[in-house]
Amino acid sequence: MPDLYALTVPVFIRALKNLDHVLAKAEGSGIAEEGLFGARLIEDMLPLAKQVQIASDTARFVAVRVGQAAPSSMADDEATLAQLRERVAKTIAYLEAVDPAGFAGREQAEVILKLPNGALTFTGQSYVTDFALPNFFFHVTMAYALMRMKGVPLGKMDFLTGGNPIA
Repeated sequence: MPDLYALTVPVFIRALKNLDHVLAKAEGSGIAEEGLFGARLIEDMLPLAKQVQIASDTARFVAVRVGQAAPSSMADDEATLAQLRERVAKTIAYLEAVDPAGFAGREQAEVILKLPNGALTFTGQSYVTDFALPNFFFHVTMAYALMRMKGVPLGKMDFLTGGNPIA
């Protein structure tokens, strides 16, 4: 059985640090925040701000639903890139404080995800591998793509390494 903590929390923290790096590049790009903040690839897509918020929520919800951590709520009221970066920093701090022991033996624990039109039932393992990790990386990738589309000078290594050289 995989270690669900190792599969999630350190992975989320690393990707969120990389997301912060990308948001910092957007802040320093000289591109108007209004154009970045509401960026969408198509009209029915959620904008940049929501992509970051959902990535943050997904990471925190894994800690709660699988790792039995105390819930942490955020208001989804960010209106600037700096506030999005603050949210990412708060999410990282929350994850860094999560006790790995809370994930122990939770592979088969029932996780019910309530949706407006029903519910999805997972095991702890299937929630992590089949829903949470893909959902998290979908939204982090969309945030990167939206900023790049708007002209933020980003490359693949910004996404993968947060601008840090690979050792």
